[in-house]
Amino acid sequence: MIFATRAQSPLLLCALVAWLCALVGQASAQSPSLDLMAEGLTAPLDLEDPDDGSGRKLIGQQNGVIKVLGADGRLMQEPFLDITPRLVALEKNFEERGLLGFALHPRFAENGRVFVSYSAPLRGSAPEAWNYTRRVSEFSAKPGDLSKIDARSERILLELDWPSRKHNGGGLTFGPDGYLYIGFGDGGVSHGVGEQVVWEAFNVPREALTWDAVAQDLDSWFGKILRIDVDHGFPGYAIPKDNPFASGGGRPEIWAWGFRNPYRIAFDRNGDGDLFVTAVGETLWESVYRVRGPGNFGWPLMEASHCVDRLHPRNPPASCPHRDAAGRPLEMPIVEYANMQASNPETKLGIAGVGTAVTGARMYRGQALAGLEGRLLVSDWSAAFKRPSGQIFVADPSDQANALWSYSRIMKLDTRIIGLAEDRAGEIYVLTNETLGPYGETGKVFRLVPGAQ
Repeated sequence: MIFATRAQSPLLLCALVAWLCALVGQASAQSPSLDLMAEGLTAPLDLEDPDDGSGRKLIGQQNGVIKVLGADGRLMQEPFLDITPRLVALEKNFEERGLLGFALHPRFAENGRVFVSYSAPLRGSAPEAWNYTRRVSEFSAKPGDLSKIDARSERILLELDWPSRKHNGGGLTFGPDGYLYIGFGDGGVSHGVGEQVVWEAFNVPREALTWDAVAQDLDSWFGKILRIDVDHGFPGYAIPKDNPFASGGGRPEIWAWGFRNPYRIAFDRNGDGDLFVTAVGETLWESVYRVRGPGNFGWPLMEASHCVDRLHPRNPPASCPHRDAAGRPLEMPIVEYANMQASNPETKLGIAGVGTAVTGARMYRGQALAGLEGRLLVSDWSAAFKRPSGQIFVADPSDQANALWSYSRIMKLDTRIIGLAEDRAGEIYVLTNETLGPYGETGKVFRLVPGAQ
């Protein structure tokens, strides 16, 4: 099955033809299958493969516990790190808060440093009635013992008071340059300030829409990907000299901006080290961006490659400016698909929705899956909101500048996919959960393996 969102475009038609030709050449390739690696987990959303000789995998769960999957394939009873006492109280319902990102320092085997991004209780200095305080913190192992992290070793790097429970972002990773990249969502205040969701995406009043603009505000961390140097500037951090606003004009930590919800971010381990960002949609479009440097990625001026009218979200305009207020071009996604709201009878797109929320994007650089080398794997949370039905797509890079990559679905599961991960060999892991949030023990980790011929 081939999906496309702009079939009328000659560039996209060329991309589809190229994709079909590639598919014919890969007819003998094996379809991937899933190998269960761990179960009984609670919303696993990150997996790290430490280069410390242990053979273990570290599984970050949204409930604040980082589990250890031993080299023997067994989950260890003692966690690698447990920050549950530091989290805001999480609900046993649809829940986006919690432990949102987990990354090992590139020299973890030498220094025992790890980094997490999480939802902490609202600090005393925060605006009254806001929701929580976001933290990005460093923890470290005790000298000579990498088996676990000392939970008392927290060093807070960044704090940002969060007005709502929505649009958290959460991506956290180290780049090939050794810097830490941090994904912050736009704060979600268009849904209301505080504990409850006051307005849904399709009925936000005009007065609340001013909050969307924080993703374009260069004096704010909301709606941004930050880039910091955690190896210098102690006890804080240093600003890389080539950050776009290192010398002024915006917050110096900002690397890229114009994001609603950069939920997962991941670097390509090969090539020029592209950063792939999953951008969960507000209304109609899910997308993946390839970030090759600083730039404006559009929200809320555009959603994916489409124009936006927040007061008439189901009937967006056909044309709109593709530049921001400063005249900078808006960066377009490489992959996009309409979400389930496109199928609503009131939506005027004239197409069917494909999924609900994009949750992962990883360029395949492993050896196990013939025919997938150099292709992008993309995961969707669930084809339907109420029925667990996660999806995996494969997208093919386009030779055409600024063209959308064609993609097809290669797998549909009977559970929800909340993330993709990668080991040091480039093999891909699928992280799933059947419930709507970080509760229960329905979470599983699978590895993508070759299927039957």
